[in-house]
Amino acid sequence: MSRHWIPPQGYHWKVVVDPTRTGDDPGIFYGAHFRWADIVPPGTDREAQSIPCPWPSGTVFEHIKTGERVVIRRGRVVKLEGKRGSLSDSSGVSGHSGNRGSRVHVSPR
Repeated sequence: MSRHWIPPQGYHWKVVVDPTRTGDDPGIFYGAHFRWADIVPPGTDREAQSIPCPWPSGTVFEHIKTGERVVIRRGRVVKLEGKRGSLSDSSGVSGHSGNRGSRVHVSPR
């Protein structure tokens, strides 16, 4: 019987592209799971929305259940459109199929 690791409840966002990766080093965040609240600072008021996202630009998160992807660009969370797996693992956006994505506020899951 093999054991399969399951992330804790609510940790549905996996880092699939980590701009801190260099060579064979996996980077700081690659493969780790996070909650939506870890990615987007909570709050709906103007002050909370004006705080830039603390993740490195180019970090891509993928929802492990839906396949939805978001990328961090210039301190903002941007929803990616297109197929799962269409990104380059090295830069985070260079292999993207031309869809630039759009700024959206995505509700937590």
